[in-house]
Amino acid sequence: MMIPMNPFEKILSSLQGKKDTGVVGVDIGSAFIKAIQVHKKGGKAVLDTYGEIALGPLAGLEVGQVTQLANDKIAEAATDLFKEAKITGKDMVIGLPLTSALLTVVEMPDLGEEKLKEMIPIEARKYVPTATSEVSLNWWVIPKQPLSYVDPDVEERMKQTGPMVDVLLAAVHNDVIARYQDIGKRLGATSVSFEIEVFSSIRAALGHDTNLTLLLDFGAGNTKVTIVDGSVIRSSHLVNVGAQDVTLALSRSRGIPVLDAEELKREKGLPGDPQDPSIAEVTRLSVERIMAEVNRIYSKYQRDKHVTISKIVLTGGGALLKGFPELVTQMFPETKVESANVFEKLDAPAVLAELLKEAGPEFAVALGLALRKL
Repeated sequence: MMIPMNPFEKILSSLQGKKDTGVVGVDIGSAFIKAIQVHKKGGKAVLDTYGEIALGPLAGLEVGQVTQLANDKIAEAATDLFKEAKITGKDMVIGLPLTSALLTVVEMPDLGEEKLKEMIPIEARKYVPTATSEVSLNWWVIPKQPLSYVDPDVEERMKQTGPMVDVLLAAVHNDVIARYQDIGKRLGATSVSFEIEVFSSIRAALGHDTNLTLLLDFGAGNTKVTIVDGSVIRSSHLVNVGAQDVTLALSRSRGIPVLDAEELKREKGLPGDPQDPSIAEVTRLSVERIMAEVNRIYSKYQRDKHVTISKIVLTGGGALLKGFPELVTQMFPETKVESANVFEKLDAPAVLAELLKEAGPEFAVALGLALRKL
């Protein structure tokens, strides 16, 4: 099922350059595929076109339901999306889902870059549940975070062990990369590269923001919580519940089909219906269960690191739920909360500004992927 995201197609097409020279970011989610094409002009990224398609119907499910489709079905859906949205670029960047990757921060002795190069593949064996030869492994030394307070126990341990450094490990199984290479080939890509979706979200939603920020990606099948400081990942967590669980809770509580529950969720959101308080009660309870885990991560990080998270930025399709930003603001009253306006980074017609602002949280990964090449 195609989700109309581009009602001003004629306006966009009149401003486009050669569309086959554009870069295409492809976000293959568990319930939707989202794609965006941009090109560079005069040093700026220019929006060509964008759109999304639901995957549920291809598996005999409803819009918004999580699926696990074979490569040919994924490619079929993406091809339909490209045709409908008039995406013609062959230079593609495809997102790798966090569920198929390992992303973790490990503490290691600060012995210098050359020594770390030798030690990290050995250390990674503790975290990677397969032979390291079967994965693509990357790592980055994380700059030290300024602290207003140092725990005396930590200080004493450092005296005994010597200086330590945090290292961000990222590992993706080679079979996963091969799968997405196959999908790219089926889509006719002449050049295809990959990136774990969290990095793409940071690029699009935060850019070079220097605030200590919690990036909250409320997706269909799961919720990703990433703590970022100056574009550097400090902590990353995956919560295995998402917006689909809100729909299913409504379906069960009211005894209605999933499609009807999805439409009810989108129409009424967290405020619900004044004539039927049970809608708001069920929806809010489902979202609050997810946010309780987010709050645990938020509080533990601040407590352990003796720092203050100054901002929460919302991304993902679930962030479009009516009343969601207000609920997050209520739960974190001392922290600034905002929805990611990722399209503001692009050169696009002013008449589209409001539409693009509303769609922004949903396209953070897709845009971040495209911007990686620009």
